[in-house]
Amino acid sequence: MWMLLTLAAALGTGLLVYKLKVPGGMLVGAILGAALLNIVTGQAFIYSQTRVLAQALTGAYIGCMMTREDVRRLPGLIRPYLFVLTSLFGLNLGMAAVFFFVTDLDLLTCLFCAAPGGMSDTPLIAMDMGADGSVVAVMQFVRMLFGMGCLPTVILLSDRFLEPEVAKGLESKKVQIHGKPQSNPTLRGFLPAMCLAVSAAVLGKLSGIPAGALSAALIVTAALKLSGKCSRMPLWLRRAAQIVSGCCIGSGITRAQVAGMKRLALPAVVLCLGYMLCCVGMGLLLSRRFRIQPREAMLTLSPAGATEMALIAADLGVESANLVVLQICRLVGVSLLFPQLFNLIVILLA
Repeated sequence: MWMLLTLAAALGTGLLVYKLKVPGGMLVGAILGAALLNIVTGQAFIYSQTRVLAQALTGAYIGCMMTREDVRRLPGLIRPYLFVLTSLFGLNLGMAAVFFFVTDLDLLTCLFCAAPGGMSDTPLIAMDMGADGSVVAVMQFVRMLFGMGCLPTVILLSDRFLEPEVAKGLESKKVQIHGKPQSNPTLRGFLPAMCLAVSAAVLGKLSGIPAGALSAALIVTAALKLSGKCSRMPLWLRRAAQIVSGCCIGSGITRAQVAGMKRLALPAVVLCLGYMLCCVGMGLLLSRRFRIQPREAMLTLSPAGATEMALIAADLGVESANLVVLQICRLVGVSLLFPQLFNLIVILLA
Protein backbone atom coordinates (compact mmCIF):
# COMPACT_ATOMS: atom_id res chain seq x y z
CA MET A 1 0.00 0.00 0.00
CA TRP A 2 2.72 2.49 0.95
CA MET A 3 4.57 1.73 -2.28
CA LEU A 4 1.46 2.65 -4.28
CA LEU A 5 1.02 5.82 -2.24
CA THR A 6 4.66 6.68 -2.81
CA LEU A 7 4.30 6.20 -6.57
CA ALA A 8 1.06 8.21 -6.59
CA ALA A 9 2.62 11.08 -4.65
CA ALA A 10 5.65 11.11 -6.94
CA LEU A 11 3.51 10.98 -10.10
CA GLY A 12 1.10 13.70 -8.98
CA THR A 13 3.81 16.12 -7.86
CA GLY A 14 5.94 15.27 -10.88
CA LEU A 15 3.12 16.16 -13.30
CA LEU A 16 2.41 19.38 -11.39
CA VAL A 17 6.02 20.58 -11.42
CA TYR A 18 6.39 19.51 -15.07
CA LYS A 19 3.35 21.60 -16.02
CA LEU A 20 4.96 24.57 -14.29
CA LYS A 21 7.85 24.20 -16.79
CA VAL A 22 10.50 23.76 -14.12
CA PRO A 23 13.71 22.34 -15.69
CA GLY A 24 13.72 18.58 -15.13
CA GLY A 25 10.24 19.03 -13.67
CA MET A 26 9.09 15.42 -13.78
CA LEU A 27 12.10 14.13 -11.87
CA VAL A 28 12.26 17.10 -9.49
CA GLY A 29 8.54 16.80 -8.75
CA ALA A 30 8.77 13.06 -8.19
CA ILE A 31 11.59 13.56 -5.70
CA LEU A 32 9.58 16.28 -3.90
CA GLY A 33 6.42 14.14 -3.79
CA ALA A 34 8.11 11.06 -2.38
CA ALA A 35 10.18 13.18 0.01
CA LEU A 36 7.13 15.08 1.34
CA LEU A 37 5.30 11.80 1.92
CA ASN A 38 8.28 10.42 3.83
CA ILE A 39 8.78 13.61 5.84
CA VAL A 40 5.12 13.75 6.87
CA THR A 41 4.49 10.05 7.48
CA GLY A 42 7.92 8.42 7.60
CA GLN A 43 6.39 5.58 5.55
CA ALA A 44 7.41 6.28 1.94
CA PHE A 45 8.55 2.98 0.45
CA ILE A 46 9.95 1.58 -2.78
CA TYR A 47 11.49 -1.86 -3.28
CA SER A 48 15.28 -1.69 -3.42
CA GLN A 49 15.23 -3.78 -6.61
CA THR A 50 13.36 -0.94 -8.31
CA ARG A 51 16.61 1.02 -8.28
CA VAL A 52 18.09 -1.47 -10.76
CA LEU A 53 15.10 -0.91 -13.07
CA ALA A 54 15.56 2.85 -12.84
CA GLN A 55 19.25 2.51 -13.69
CA ALA A 56 18.45 0.17 -16.59
CA LEU A 57 15.99 2.66 -18.09
CA THR A 58 18.37 5.58 -17.56
CA GLY A 59 21.26 3.67 -19.15
CA ALA A 60 19.01 2.65 -22.05
CA TYR A 61 17.96 6.26 -22.59
CA ILE A 62 21.57 7.49 -22.75
CA GLY A 63 22.62 4.56 -24.95
CA CYS A 64 19.86 5.08 -27.50
CA MET A 65 20.98 8.69 -27.98
CA MET A 66 24.15 7.48 -29.74
CA THR A 67 24.10 7.36 -33.56
CA ARG A 68 26.51 6.22 -36.26
CA GLU A 69 27.01 9.85 -37.22
CA ASP A 70 28.17 10.53 -33.65
CA VAL A 71 30.72 7.72 -33.95
CA ARG A 72 31.96 8.98 -37.34
CA ARG A 73 32.62 12.39 -35.84
CA LEU A 74 34.53 10.99 -32.88
CA PRO A 75 38.07 10.75 -34.41
CA GLY A 76 38.22 14.49 -35.02
CA LEU A 77 36.81 15.25 -31.59
CA ILE A 78 38.99 12.97 -29.47
CA ARG A 79 41.45 15.66 -28.41
CA PRO A 80 38.80 18.29 -27.60
CA TYR A 81 36.80 15.60 -25.79
CA LEU A 82 39.77 14.56 -23.65
CA PHE A 83 40.38 18.23 -22.88
CA VAL A 84 36.76 18.71 -21.80
CA LEU A 85 36.66 15.52 -19.72
CA THR A 86 40.00 16.28 -18.04
CA SER A 87 38.94 19.85 -17.26
CA LEU A 88 35.64 18.72 -15.74
CA PHE A 89 37.31 15.96 -13.73
CA GLY A 90 39.88 18.41 -12.34
CA LEU A 91 37.07 20.80 -11.42
CA ASN A 92 35.16 17.90 -9.88
CA LEU A 93 38.10 16.99 -7.63
CA GLY A 94 38.74 20.59 -6.62
CA MET A 95 35.13 21.30 -5.63
CA ALA A 96 34.80 17.93 -3.87
CA ALA A 97 37.85 18.80 -1.76
CA VAL A 98 36.21 22.09 -0.75
CA PHE A 99 32.94 20.35 0.09
CA PHE A 100 34.79 17.75 2.15
CA PHE A 101 36.58 20.35 4.28
CA VAL A 102 33.67 22.77 4.81
CA THR A 103 30.94 20.17 5.49
CA ASP A 104 30.57 16.89 7.37
CA LEU A 105 29.79 14.96 4.19
CA ASP A 106 31.78 11.84 3.37
CA LEU A 107 34.27 11.93 0.49
CA LEU A 108 32.23 9.79 -1.91
CA THR A 109 29.15 12.01 -1.48
CA CYS A 110 31.29 15.12 -2.05
CA LEU A 111 32.67 13.66 -5.27
CA PHE A 112 29.20 12.88 -6.61
CA CYS A 113 27.83 16.29 -5.53
CA ALA A 114 30.28 17.99 -7.90
CA ALA A 115 29.98 15.47 -10.77
CA PRO A 116 28.92 16.93 -14.16
CA GLY A 117 26.65 13.98 -14.95
CA GLY A 118 22.92 13.68 -15.46
CA MET A 119 20.48 14.66 -12.75
CA SER A 120 18.62 11.35 -13.10
CA ASP A 121 21.53 8.92 -13.11
CA THR A 122 24.08 10.60 -10.82
CA PRO A 123 22.04 10.32 -7.58
CA LEU A 124 21.11 6.73 -8.47
CA ILE A 125 24.74 5.77 -9.06
CA ALA A 126 25.69 7.58 -5.85
CA MET A 127 23.11 5.62 -3.86
CA ASP A 128 24.20 2.37 -5.47
CA MET A 129 27.80 3.00 -4.37
CA GLY A 130 26.87 3.98 -0.81
CA ALA A 131 26.84 7.79 -1.02
CA ASP A 132 24.04 10.02 0.29
CA GLY A 133 21.68 10.12 -2.71
CA SER A 134 19.40 12.81 -1.26
CA VAL A 135 22.28 15.29 -0.80
CA VAL A 136 23.63 14.45 -4.25
CA ALA A 137 20.16 15.03 -5.76
CA VAL A 138 19.95 18.50 -4.19
CA MET A 139 23.38 19.51 -5.48
CA GLN A 140 22.72 18.06 -8.95
CA PHE A 141 19.47 20.04 -9.09
CA VAL A 142 21.42 23.21 -8.25
CA ARG A 143 23.93 22.36 -10.99
CA MET A 144 21.18 21.73 -13.54
CA LEU A 145 19.31 24.94 -12.72
CA PHE A 146 22.51 26.99 -12.90
CA GLY A 147 23.63 25.25 -16.10
CA MET A 148 20.39 25.94 -17.95
CA GLY A 149 19.20 29.12 -16.25
CA CYS A 150 22.32 31.24 -15.61
CA LEU A 151 25.31 29.93 -17.56
CA PRO A 152 23.90 30.76 -21.04
CA THR A 153 23.67 34.43 -19.99
CA VAL A 154 27.20 34.32 -18.56
CA ILE A 155 28.46 32.76 -21.80
CA LEU A 156 26.68 35.35 -23.94
CA LEU A 157 28.04 38.29 -21.94
CA SER A 158 31.56 36.81 -21.81
CA ASP A 159 31.60 36.26 -25.57
CA ARG A 160 30.33 39.77 -26.27
CA PHE A 161 33.05 41.23 -24.07
CA LEU A 162 35.96 39.04 -25.20
CA GLU A 163 35.10 38.49 -28.88
CA PRO A 164 32.73 41.33 -29.86
CA GLU A 165 33.09 40.94 -33.65
CA VAL A 166 32.48 37.19 -33.62
CA ALA A 167 29.56 37.66 -31.22
CA LYS A 168 27.91 40.20 -33.54
CA GLY A 169 28.24 37.79 -36.45
CA LEU A 170 26.57 34.98 -34.53
CA GLU A 171 23.73 37.14 -33.26
CA SER A 172 22.99 38.55 -36.70
CA LYS A 173 22.68 35.04 -38.14
CA LYS A 174 19.22 33.57 -38.36
CA VAL A 175 19.46 30.06 -37.03
CA GLN A 176 17.34 27.44 -38.70
CA ILE A 177 17.24 23.86 -37.60
CA HIS A 178 16.68 21.41 -40.43
CA GLY A 179 15.89 17.79 -39.92
CA LYS A 180 13.85 14.96 -41.23
CA PRO A 181 10.63 14.30 -39.38
CA GLN A 182 10.83 11.23 -37.21
CA SER A 183 8.03 8.90 -36.35
CA ASN A 184 7.03 8.66 -32.73
CA PRO A 185 8.85 5.75 -31.04
CA THR A 186 6.66 2.99 -29.64
CA LEU A 187 7.07 0.56 -26.78
CA ARG A 188 6.85 -2.34 -29.23
CA GLY A 189 9.85 -1.05 -31.16
CA PHE A 190 11.85 -0.33 -28.02
CA LEU A 191 10.83 -3.43 -26.04
CA PRO A 192 13.67 -5.76 -27.19
CA ALA A 193 16.28 -3.15 -26.26
CA MET A 194 14.58 -2.51 -22.94
CA CYS A 195 14.55 -6.21 -22.05
CA LEU A 196 18.24 -6.54 -22.91
CA ALA A 197 19.01 -3.37 -20.95
CA VAL A 198 17.23 -4.71 -17.86
CA SER A 199 18.99 -8.08 -18.18
CA ALA A 200 22.36 -6.35 -18.59
CA ALA A 201 21.61 -4.11 -15.60
CA VAL A 202 20.88 -7.13 -13.40
CA LEU A 203 24.15 -8.77 -14.45
CA GLY A 204 25.98 -5.48 -13.94
CA LYS A 205 24.53 -5.20 -10.45
CA LEU A 206 25.52 -8.79 -9.59
CA SER A 207 29.05 -8.18 -10.91
CA GLY A 208 29.75 -5.82 -8.02
CA ILE A 209 31.27 -3.19 -10.34
CA PRO A 210 30.48 0.35 -9.15
CA ALA A 211 27.59 1.71 -11.25
CA GLY A 212 27.59 -1.66 -13.00
CA ALA A 213 23.83 -1.72 -13.59
CA LEU A 214 23.67 1.60 -15.44
CA SER A 215 26.97 1.03 -17.27
CA ALA A 216 25.95 -2.39 -18.58
CA ALA A 217 22.54 -1.16 -19.73
CA LEU A 218 24.16 1.84 -21.45
CA ILE A 219 26.77 -0.24 -23.31
CA VAL A 220 24.26 -2.86 -24.50
CA THR A 221 21.75 -0.27 -25.68
CA ALA A 222 24.41 1.82 -27.43
CA ALA A 223 25.65 -1.29 -29.26
CA LEU A 224 22.11 -2.12 -30.38
CA LYS A 225 21.47 1.46 -31.50
CA LEU A 226 24.67 1.59 -33.52
CA SER A 227 23.81 -1.74 -35.17
CA GLY A 228 20.44 -0.33 -36.22
CA LYS A 229 18.44 -2.74 -34.05
CA CYS A 230 17.18 -0.29 -31.46
CA SER A 231 14.59 2.47 -31.77
CA ARG A 232 14.43 5.56 -29.60
CA MET A 233 12.93 5.34 -26.13
CA PRO A 234 9.29 6.50 -26.02
CA LEU A 235 8.96 9.81 -24.22
CA TRP A 236 6.39 8.44 -21.77
CA LEU A 237 8.79 5.66 -20.77
CA ARG A 238 11.49 8.21 -20.09
CA ARG A 239 9.01 10.06 -17.89
CA ALA A 240 8.18 6.81 -16.11
CA ALA A 241 11.89 6.24 -15.49
CA GLN A 242 12.08 9.71 -13.97
CA ILE A 243 9.16 8.92 -11.66
CA VAL A 244 10.79 5.66 -10.53
CA SER A 245 14.12 7.41 -10.01
CA GLY A 246 12.36 10.16 -8.07
CA CYS A 247 10.74 7.57 -5.79
CA CYS A 248 14.09 5.90 -5.11
CA ILE A 249 15.73 9.21 -4.23
CA GLY A 250 12.83 10.98 -2.51
CA SER A 251 11.87 8.07 -0.27
CA GLY A 252 15.35 8.26 1.28
CA ILE A 253 14.92 11.89 2.37
CA THR A 254 14.05 12.17 6.06
CA ARG A 255 13.16 15.01 8.44
CA ALA A 256 16.66 14.93 9.90
CA GLN A 257 18.19 15.32 6.44
CA VAL A 258 15.92 18.26 5.59
CA ALA A 259 16.89 19.96 8.85
CA GLY A 260 20.52 19.60 7.86
CA MET A 261 20.08 20.96 4.30
CA LYS A 262 21.23 24.42 5.38
CA ARG A 263 24.76 23.03 5.44
CA LEU A 264 24.60 22.84 1.62
CA ALA A 265 24.28 26.61 1.10
CA LEU A 266 28.04 27.21 0.89
CA PRO A 267 28.73 24.11 -1.28
CA ALA A 268 25.98 25.25 -3.67
CA VAL A 269 27.63 28.66 -4.08
CA VAL A 270 31.03 27.01 -4.63
CA LEU A 271 29.47 24.65 -7.18
CA CYS A 272 27.99 27.49 -9.25
CA LEU A 273 31.13 29.63 -9.11
CA GLY A 274 33.32 26.66 -10.01
CA TYR A 275 31.31 25.74 -13.09
CA MET A 276 31.10 29.38 -14.19
CA LEU A 277 34.88 29.84 -13.99
CA CYS A 278 35.54 26.51 -15.72
CA CYS A 279 33.00 27.20 -18.45
CA VAL A 280 34.45 30.62 -19.31
CA GLY A 281 38.15 30.10 -18.54
CA MET A 282 38.63 26.58 -19.89
CA GLY A 283 36.19 27.34 -22.70
CA LEU A 284 38.42 30.14 -23.96
CA LEU A 285 41.47 27.87 -23.69
CA LEU A 286 39.60 25.15 -25.62
CA SER A 287 38.67 27.72 -28.27
CA ARG A 288 42.24 28.91 -28.81
CA ARG A 289 43.81 25.46 -28.71
CA PHE A 290 41.41 23.72 -31.11
CA ARG A 291 40.16 26.70 -33.15
CA ILE A 292 36.56 26.45 -31.98
CA GLN A 293 34.29 29.49 -31.74
CA PRO A 294 34.53 30.84 -28.16
CA ARG A 295 30.79 30.65 -27.59
CA GLU A 296 30.63 27.06 -28.85
CA ALA A 297 33.64 26.09 -26.72
CA MET A 298 32.07 27.57 -23.57
CA LEU A 299 28.78 25.80 -24.32
CA THR A 300 30.70 22.53 -24.70
CA LEU A 301 31.92 22.86 -21.10
CA SER A 302 28.47 23.71 -19.76
CA PRO A 303 27.17 21.08 -17.30
CA ALA A 304 23.61 21.02 -18.69
CA GLY A 305 22.27 18.09 -20.76
CA ALA A 306 22.98 17.39 -24.43
CA THR A 307 19.40 17.99 -25.55
CA GLU A 308 19.08 21.20 -23.55
CA MET A 309 22.44 22.47 -24.83
CA ALA A 310 21.36 21.96 -28.45
CA LEU A 311 18.33 24.19 -27.88
CA ILE A 312 20.30 26.78 -25.89
CA ALA A 313 23.04 26.84 -28.56
CA ALA A 314 20.47 27.56 -31.29
CA ASP A 315 19.10 30.45 -29.25
CA LEU A 316 22.64 31.85 -28.92
CA GLY A 317 23.34 31.58 -32.65
CA VAL A 318 25.47 28.43 -32.53
CA GLU A 319 24.47 25.60 -34.86
CA SER A 320 27.04 22.86 -34.39
CA ALA A 321 26.62 19.10 -34.49
CA ASN A 322 30.02 18.78 -32.80
CA LEU A 323 28.65 20.53 -29.72
CA VAL A 324 25.88 17.96 -29.34
CA VAL A 325 28.28 15.06 -29.99
CA LEU A 326 30.70 16.33 -27.34
CA GLN A 327 27.86 16.83 -24.86
CA ILE A 328 26.56 13.29 -25.41
CA CYS A 329 30.08 11.88 -25.10
CA ARG A 330 30.58 13.93 -21.94
CA LEU A 331 27.47 12.41 -20.41
CA VAL A 332 28.51 8.89 -21.43
CA GLY A 333 32.09 9.41 -20.20
CA VAL A 334 30.98 10.83 -16.87
CA SER A 335 28.44 8.03 -16.37
CA LEU A 336 30.91 5.26 -17.17
CA LEU A 337 34.30 6.59 -16.04
CA PHE A 338 33.83 8.99 -13.15
CA PRO A 339 32.16 6.51 -10.73
CA GLN A 340 35.05 4.10 -11.22
CA LEU A 341 37.56 6.87 -10.55
CA PHE A 342 35.59 8.02 -7.49
CA ASN A 343 35.63 4.48 -6.13
CA LEU A 344 39.40 4.24 -6.70
CA ILE A 345 40.00 7.59 -4.96
CA VAL A 346 37.94 6.56 -1.93
CA ILE A 347 39.81 3.23 -1.71
CA LEU A 348 43.23 4.92 -1.96
CA LEU A 349 42.39 7.56 0.65
CA ALA A 350 40.58 5.23 3.04
